[in-house]
Amino acid sequence: MTESDEPGPTAQRAERLFLQSGFVWQLCWSSFWTLFFLRVVVDVGLDPLQLLLLGTAKEITILTVEIPTGVVADIRGRRLSVILAFAICGTAIAGAGLAPGFISLVATQVLWAFGSTFRSGAEAAWLTDEVRSLERVDVILPRRGRTEAVGSIVGLIALSLLAAATGLSAALVVVGSILVVWACFLTLRMPETGFRRQAASGRRRFRALLSDGVRASRRPGLRVLVIAAVLAGFASEAVDRLHVARLDEIGLQTIAVDPALLVGAAAVLTSVGAFLLLGVLAPLLRGPGLVPALTALHLATAAGVALLARVDLLTVAVAGFIAQGTMRSIARTVTIGWTNHFTEAANRATVHSFVGQAGSLGEISGGIVLGVLAQRVGIVAALTASAAVYLVAATTAGLGRRRWAATAVALS
Repeated sequence: MTESDEPGPTAQRAERLFLQSGFVWQLCWSSFWTLFFLRVVVDVGLDPLQLLLLGTAKEITILTVEIPTGVVADIRGRRLSVILAFAICGTAIAGAGLAPGFISLVATQVLWAFGSTFRSGAEAAWLTDEVRSLERVDVILPRRGRTEAVGSIVGLIALSLLAAATGLSAALVVVGSILVVWACFLTLRMPETGFRRQAASGRRRFRALLSDGVRASRRPGLRVLVIAAVLAGFASEAVDRLHVARLDEIGLQTIAVDPALLVGAAAVLTSVGAFLLLGVLAPLLRGPGLVPALTALHLATAAGVALLARVDLLTVAVAGFIAQGTMRSIARTVTIGWTNHFTEAANRATVHSFVGQAGSLGEISGGIVLGVLAQRVGIVAALTASAAVYLVAATTAGLGRRRWAATAVALS
């Protein structure tokens, strides 16, 4: 199928559901983290160490179960995995709205991380099975990224207003309920015509898929991406955990605007930027063009983080934060597309999970190393190191251009 070919009815329905699911997920995901961190700090009163342990529990869970759940998607079906992800994550988010203390909040983070790994890779694998064209998927993925950006904007605005009217706990329960309802909708409407279940036993198939995933990850073109994913994950932790503290250092609480409104507005502008830039870049995000795209995105991310780290003017630092967030959002779309070109039908979800696990490994190690650096030397040093690691990630991604043609696989 070429881009000009008209997809069949089932493929069209799959494309619509893929875009709609991206909108629903991002609407809930973006508002969840904003509301969740406000609740655990303002309502529950967790201390910094407990906040750090929440993130560590989440990332360790992802690292542990990412590949097994990806293999399950390749054995039992991608449709089931996607539905489970929405249902489990919705339950976890609702639980996060009701959890009274630290231990129960850790449990909701573990449950959310577990559920999210069912979705990781399975959605892209499912779409590719239904559409049966890597070229068509390359066209759809940027549209999905733009749809997610719109979902993020709608979620941040609507659910923040809901939280202001009803409280953080009630708003989180609503967010979780939306995901559970969408899981029910997918159960009724989501097709699966392209997946072929293997006749081999589950245990034998599990071992075979793990072996296939390891072999695929060793292909030079994908190995470059895996290394870049580890580096980007490592660098991202300093920004995710320290950006508010850095802004606070340079006057966040001294301005006339409420800090929560400023940070929320920055998040909305990040999504707006991703929406607009994906519209411009979409024709370039195909096949080998994904390599220079990811390289440029990591370079721009490094520049944004450097502004946040090194400039003591609040407006410039906020601009740097918005810029790096926009680039990272688009980089996620590019990473999915790149991975898709190095998978086969039988192991597609498993290979996506390998790449996802690489990012989680980087986040865990980056959280520890950059956290210690921030504590002993300072936030500026940790963020500067993060910018430097993003430069290394960009250099690594650029190596993929020479390795692409020899190791990308045809759709099978």
